[in-house]
Amino acid sequence: MPKTLLRILSSLKSISLSAVAVFVVTMSLCFVLVYTMANNRSQVERLTIEQLLTEKIVRINDDISNRLQKAQTLAVYVQRSGGDVYDFEQLAYMLIDGDPVIMNLLLAPSGIVTYVFPPEGNEAVIGLDFFSEGAGNYEAVLARETGQLVLGGPFDSVQGVPLIVGRLPIFFDDDNNQNFWGIASVSLNFPFVMESAGLNELTALGFDYEIWRIRPDDQQVQIIAQSTPTHGHNRNYVEMTAHIQNTEWNFRISPYRPWYAFFETWVSLLLAAGLSFFSAVVRQSYQDLKVLKNKLEQLATIDPLTGVHNRRYFMENVAKNISRVERLGGQSYIMLLDLDHFKHVNDEYGHQSGDKVLVSVAELVGEILRPYDLFARYGGEEFILFISDISESGALHLAERIRAKIAQTPIEVPGTSITITASIGLAHAGVQSEIDRAVFAADTAMYKAKSGGRNRVVLHHEGDSAPT
Repeated sequence: MPKTLLRILSSLKSISLSAVAVFVVTMSLCFVLVYTMANNRSQVERLTIEQLLTEKIVRINDDISNRLQKAQTLAVYVQRSGGDVYDFEQLAYMLIDGDPVIMNLLLAPSGIVTYVFPPEGNEAVIGLDFFSEGAGNYEAVLARETGQLVLGGPFDSVQGVPLIVGRLPIFFDDDNNQNFWGIASVSLNFPFVMESAGLNELTALGFDYEIWRIRPDDQQVQIIAQSTPTHGHNRNYVEMTAHIQNTEWNFRISPYRPWYAFFETWVSLLLAAGLSFFSAVVRQSYQDLKVLKNKLEQLATIDPLTGVHNRRYFMENVAKNISRVERLGGQSYIMLLDLDHFKHVNDEYGHQSGDKVLVSVAELVGEILRPYDLFARYGGEEFILFISDISESGALHLAERIRAKIAQTPIEVPGTSITITASIGLAHAGVQSEIDRAVFAADTAMYKAKSGGRNRVVLHHEGDSAPT
């Protein structure tokens, strides 16, 4: 026994301070590596949450908006019938079309519910006064005052099911005055709406969720929906606000398992000491991949020949620009530019010269455009532009400047210089949902410029024929 103790003491004496320092440094690197992995996991998890939340918000918004539009059909039906309601049940039956989310369709002349479909299970709704005290009636008053479709709820209904409702006022024009006829309403089974949005998928993936709103009548917080059971709020939560019709719903999603509750975290702690040597290589690989990803993203959005944006980038971003213009109440236009007799350039001077012409035209147009204008190569010898915050005369003037600039600028190609012209079609961009129609209209105008002699600007007007 004394000899064994002496051997242990002797071995302890042989451990140098440098060995201890290496051990401490190695352990420190291990903890740093584990922390980095946990943090990366947290970031990836956060990005996953943001993507899931965005998808769910879009899905909920689409599901609700599409169903509430049936109130608009009812309003048109009443207006076209002059206020005489007939064949209501037949129309309502076709509108519901077996959709289990739609609880009922209502018509309330002067705010009193008189027509309801289906009648079974909705008997208690008949005679309800939308302008009296009661859940969902605040929205009816707001709809009458604003003249807009108003979303209300969720609230407990007389049918005993939580509902969300769309209240749409119906007016008749009489001697330039709008006479209020009543309310068209769509009632949706709120639990079914949430179920169809697939919120249960979030809990299956290990996330808690909570949705709340500020009630418009008393300004109190109302929990609309939440996962059951909830596990408290993890620090790594994501919040987003969804604008659905006239309301704002606030979404919060968080993972219910903290980082240290994962088995792989503890495995990482055990393996980190052996993997510390390779951390620098892994980090460099990560950076290289990040740089490569950025380059690939740039290649995916930039035309490699002219250096301007490509068609994909334009179509992905023009909708956001139109949305901004809509909010600000401005005007915007789509401009389609096609080089005249470009095939002749390629045939006579060669494709290298044709490429030089395309590059030069892109540079000439870029010199004229404003920083916030959207400019892209649409394909071949066609370029497309989105210009905003400009009047019709201003848009025509800008298009004319571009046309003149191209026509008046000789382009140096190998062995000579050539002059080329462009035919330009201009069309009002309209609203965000009609961008394809606006591009088609600009294309129609551009072909009209071609058929009219080329080297000119044509503004599209309603009723212009399609290109042939």
